[in-house]
Amino acid sequence: MTIVFTAILGDCDSLKPAPADVRAVCFVTDPAAHADAKGWELIAHAAENPRREAWRLRAVPHTLFEHYDRVIWIDASFTLTNLPRLLRDTGDAPIAALRHHARRSPFVEAAQLVKVGQSDKAPLDRQVKAYQKAGYNPTHLSISCVIVRDHSPAVERFNDTWAAEIARHPGDNTQVSLDYSAWRNGLTIHGLKGTRHENPYATHDHADHKKRRKPYDKSAVMA
Repeated sequence: MTIVFTAILGDCDSLKPAPADVRAVCFVTDPAAHADAKGWELIAHAAENPRREAWRLRAVPHTLFEHYDRVIWIDASFTLTNLPRLLRDTGDAPIAALRHHARRSPFVEAAQLVKVGQSDKAPLDRQVKAYQKAGYNPTHLSISCVIVRDHSPAVERFNDTWAAEIARHPGDNTQVSLDYSAWRNGLTIHGLKGTRHENPYATHDHADHKKRRKPYDKSAVMA
């Protein structure tokens, strides 16, 4: 059984059509606000900090769904257009995701987050130094807009590690800790074909996402 899930907490994105022939779940602030569910199973989910709660949800599908073989997170700014190809290209990899189109290291990602104003420098410096001290030497940067996972103890440990890292580090946008969390659990994230901008699995509605995107709250830390 495969589950596709996403989240629209607050007015951060518009609801895109759900993929067909699969259970598709969207966590939303208010299901009544979406007159047309577009094929999604809408589940009400309250969030004090919508952005960070959506980050947490993507990390912990094993706590949201009891039964699945594969679970796919897709950002709500994307439309999943070719699920069979996505599963085929994932193969037997426990985790698969797209790679960043330009950056090759979460340490460079951290510096970029500071540059564009998504985080203050000090917390990301602490995070990077902790990863370096642990012996982490990154070779690539996975992104978390489309991520496929199996349902196994190793991946559950990865999920828990990733959620804890996102919660621990207020500057993290999920991608600084993504590959590190896999590494901590003896896993490597399989690189899918293409990038966020162009790939054979999903299309990104950049204009709609940019219009609805809210400013980052750099002071927010998850409990």
